[in-house]
Amino acid sequence: MRQLFQAAFGSSRLRVALAGGVALTAYVAHQTHTVQAAEPEHIFVINGFYMAMREKFTKPGASIHYYLVEWDPAKLSWEDFRGKVLGATDPTTAAPGSLRKEIFAGWKGLGLASEPNVGDNGVHASASPFEALAERLNWMGATLEDDPFGQAMLASGIPKDTIMAWTKDPQVPFEGKKASLFDLLEDLDYDDCLAKAQSIAGVSGKRPAGKMQAYVFIKPHAVTEATKKLVSSSFAGVGISVYKEGALDAAIIEKDKLIDNHYYAIANKASLSKPAELNPPAAKQEEFEKKFGISWKAALAKGIVFNAVDGCKRLGIDGVKMDATWGAAKKAGDLVKFGGGFYAGRIPVPKKEESSSGFLSSIVLVLYALLGK
Repeated sequence: MRQLFQAAFGSSRLRVALAGGVALTAYVAHQTHTVQAAEPEHIFVINGFYMAMREKFTKPGASIHYYLVEWDPAKLSWEDFRGKVLGATDPTTAAPGSLRKEIFAGWKGLGLASEPNVGDNGVHASASPFEALAERLNWMGATLEDDPFGQAMLASGIPKDTIMAWTKDPQVPFEGKKASLFDLLEDLDYDDCLAKAQSIAGVSGKRPAGKMQAYVFIKPHAVTEATKKLVSSSFAGVGISVYKEGALDAAIIEKDKLIDNHYYAIANKASLSKPAELNPPAAKQEEFEKKFGISWKAALAKGIVFNAVDGCKRLGIDGVKMDATWGAAKKAGDLVKFGGGFYAGRIPVPKKEESSSGFLSSIVLVLYALLGK
């Protein structure tokens, strides 16, 4: 064996080549090790749970089918519109004959891929005349001055700036405490909604009469021709008129951030804003540092805090995977709640496979040295 080794590597040129290859291998291995050591073990993601919700609307092939509807307030209350016509959020408990109950019961015949649930419950509808206005401004590109309920609010003395701020569902003071603007107006009929809006805004005056108008859409998982026919016939059966309908596909929903604005309270942190633009309360920043061993500001400075959209890109995963990863972080106690709809989660960064490029490069150089002239 010794003789074979000496025969193969006896010349000084080959010994130098071998030594150089080994040295190069060691150098590249060191560099690879250095790069891997610099890779963070964790990053922090804001509202990672939102991505699975978002992708249902933005993945290629997805779309919604919308309806602009109206009816006489004297014939149907908003509460009954939501409870009896639309149905409860959980389709298993929705009223018999309601849209969500019918879609749940007949999902196979309607051509749905899976049984509806609380999230994928078939159809969405505005929770109040004001939310309907906010949704028309977002989804349909309506303007306050041209929208009938927008005109009514302006005519009732509510300032335009106030109305536009309210479309983002802020916490507003009312009767000595703060509450969600949308919650305060939920299920109110046309005039009651205007009257309470005046009270919240601190204005008074005459209010114009008008029709109830809502924005309704079939969710992506339930958009089939059979579902469209069901929705249209259900509306006609209770005297609700459809004055416009159409479709919006995933490309438009993504491009114009329609679903992000729809879920603004959550999406503002998850996709519309960068972490550096957010300002968690001081007490919550202390909780973050105590739990994770790094301050909020230091984590920002290190570039390891991402909103949910950028977090998916950083990790190379989709919304479904992020949702599962977020669930694991929640189970492990690796979440901090900064406020309503505002969470930060510590997410592990997958380790990269060790690179073999350094070893292969050195072998190539050794062979070149052995075989070259």
